[in-house]
Amino acid sequence: MRYIGITILLVLCLILLLLAGCIVNTVIAETAIGNVENQEDINQYSNNFQSSSTGSVQESIEEPETENSQKWSGLTGFTTSYRFVGEFTDTWLEYGFTEIRDIIDYTDTTKLNASKVAVLTGQAKGLKFIWGVGAHYITAENWPSFRQAILDAAQWAQDNGVFEFQLGNEEEFHVDGTTMTIAQIIANIKDVTTDVQEIFTNGNVSYTLNDSNIDDWITAGKGDIDLLGLNVYRGGTTFNDYWKTAISNFVNAFGDSGYITEFNLSWSNINNYSTDEEVQAEAVTEMIEYMKDSGIERALFYSWHDYPGGLLGL
Repeated sequence: MRYIGITILLVLCLILLLLAGCIVNTVIAETAIGNVENQEDINQYSNNFQSSSTGSVQESIEEPETENSQKWSGLTGFTTSYRFVGEFTDTWLEYGFTEIRDIIDYTDTTKLNASKVAVLTGQAKGLKFIWGVGAHYITAENWPSFRQAILDAAQWAQDNGVFEFQLGNEEEFHVDGTTMTIAQIIANIKDVTTDVQEIFTNGNVSYTLNDSNIDDWITAGKGDIDLLGLNVYRGGTTFNDYWKTAISNFVNAFGDSGYITEFNLSWSNINNYSTDEEVQAEAVTEMIEYMKDSGIERALFYSWHDYPGGLLGL
């Protein structure tokens, strides 16, 4: 997942609301990163969930009403970090953002456990999660471990009412290129999907690719994957209109089986595009309008955060 520096998370929420024609009066809170919950917290939340449910699928939670009638209904939420769920859930829901996406490195058990606590906490308030595991480095040797981690995560997601399960994020970037190639990881992901579909029945099973790998997936086909997600930016430190071509090609290939799992101006730092928030807002608005005109029906804004020690993200 690519890094992006932004002033604070809530500012981006407010920018998106402004883009939709909504005037918001609110106080921008400082982001405080809480302590990571331990495994006992996960077990307690999980037991509470299972004891209150009549089956494996969580009962529907009525989505909160929003006064932002002009917000594009397809702008459903954010790709962000589990760290912000506790602080910003109420704000997200107040302004009609109901979906949160977070993909965790399966080898980092501390973050993985903390993300599970965040999922259960957010779901209790009405958030819906697109959740799963990914890997930072994939070889032929460690693929079996990653594969099992995907299956284990799918089972946890099923048992705990997750809305949508993700098989990974831009894993094409994480292969070693010798023992594991792009074509091989795509084939492996499609293969494990068949087993995941037997485990996870709460909702859709999805996978996210980068705009540079659209042709690879057109060649391979999506197999048993329900939805493919696309991560798309206007650039990193240099910018052009390739993002438009990427969106059009993606829609033409996958239609309503695809959606946008990340979009923003720069994958490296939003200020690399412009430090002027009005210019940022105009550019994000253009992206939203292009997505809508292209037939995209659902999109998540990439909204992570700077903190004193550096960039937060995978």
